[in-house]
Amino acid sequence: MTKIHKYKYLITAYLVSFFAVCFTLLPIIWLFMLSIKSKGETFTKPPKLVFDPTINNYINLWGNDLFKDTFFNSIFITLISIVLSITIALFAAYALKRYQIRFKTAFMQWLLLAYMLPEFLFVLPMFTIYQTIGLYDTYLGMAIIYQVHVLPFSIWMLRSFLEEIPKEIDDAAVIDGCGPLQAIYRIYLPLIIPGIVATAILNGIWVWNELAIALGLTFFDAQPITVGVASFRGYASIDWGGMTGSAIISMIPMVLFAAFAQKHIVKGLTLGSVKG
Repeated sequence: MTKIHKYKYLITAYLVSFFAVCFTLLPIIWLFMLSIKSKGETFTKPPKLVFDPTINNYINLWGNDLFKDTFFNSIFITLISIVLSITIALFAAYALKRYQIRFKTAFMQWLLLAYMLPEFLFVLPMFTIYQTIGLYDTYLGMAIIYQVHVLPFSIWMLRSFLEEIPKEIDDAAVIDGCGPLQAIYRIYLPLIIPGIVATAILNGIWVWNELAIALGLTFFDAQPITVGVASFRGYASIDWGGMTGSAIISMIPMVLFAAFAQKHIVKGLTLGSVKG
């Protein structure tokens, strides 16, 4: 009887996993199918599941200067945002772990509140400020405003990873004459690399997919891929081939990034799972 129940639970778990995967992949598969259909086959009723695929939509995309510019803009903005957030968060997380700071709890709660606020609340005030100081429609300006969201998240994540390291290691570093910078780079950094990678990837995914701030604080030079995908929607028509093809291409960098760093992601997310 016990074995029967065990097999039932096992079968149920596999079925739930199978349907969850199908539910997740179905929209992406449908999007890809639309991207390799000709314009005349896009909205045939009933939809054609068997058709002559074409790669013209993808060829046309790489001949589209706006799409290429937004694609590479997103790469630059994402990289700058990740470097800024991880660097600042690492020092902040170390300080929160190592030193007795007044109002530490209130500070962490404020970070959580800032993380939960909707992005568009910052667009209007920052629009005026950015126009004044020359950061409007620039890579650096976009990377800085994205810190409002990714920096609190990064500090919370890295602090939880650092809390997993025994205090005795920190005491030994002090006895050996390590200053704060030496302790961070020689001791803590190698120990929490999986956590840093996991945090960097999660930050990168958010920055890569963000749209609300990009619409308000870019015009042409620093428009990211999300704006590029939306640009295929015209005033009276939509280029469905271009939009679906650009959406598929926009997924590829983050999917590859996560796939190559999968081991570090899993290890990093479990590293900070005990203490928060």
